[in-house]
Amino acid sequence: MGLRGPQPKPNVLKFTSGNTGRRPIEMDGVNPRVEIPTPPKHLGREALKEWKRITPLLEELNLISGIDRTALAIYCQAAGRLFELEMAFEGAVKVRMNASKKLDYAQAVSMVSTSSTPNGFEQQSVIVQLISKHREQVHKYLQSFGLSPSARGRIQPSKNDGQASLFGDDEKKGWGQF
Repeated sequence: MGLRGPQPKPNVLKFTSGNTGRRPIEMDGVNPRVEIPTPPKHLGREALKEWKRITPLLEELNLISGIDRTALAIYCQAAGRLFELEMAFEGAVKVRMNASKKLDYAQAVSMVSTSSTPNGFEQQSVIVQLISKHREQVHKYLQSFGLSPSARGRIQPSKNDGQASLFGDDEKKGWGQF
């Protein structure tokens, strides 16, 4: 499910190129303090590995705060389950290849990817459906955190890094933006 219309122009570009639309320029959204939240205890092993991998990168880019804990947990859980499903699929392919020495990899993948209904129709296997669903979820959450190439233009990093501002409240009012 994608966002409609052209990507919004960042306020910095509006200031430098002039406000041709003559609409009031609002300062960029909320700027929560940049911090890595504690991981929830319910995360699986692979989800926790992803949490430990991605959170330092998000912190470096000022794209994470304590309020992101739930969204990040959902992303990490989906990514962890996707990894587990991919490993299960690969294991099923290897079992199929070992059972019949005549099959090559592509044939084994084809056999694991589909199954026959009682009426003789071919249908996509449950594991392939689950992999597809988890890939979509992971992609959606990657976009939420600005971690896909197309999403980077829509994401604004937090300007609040937890340090005191040199200009005090002037930046919040937009005076320190030029």
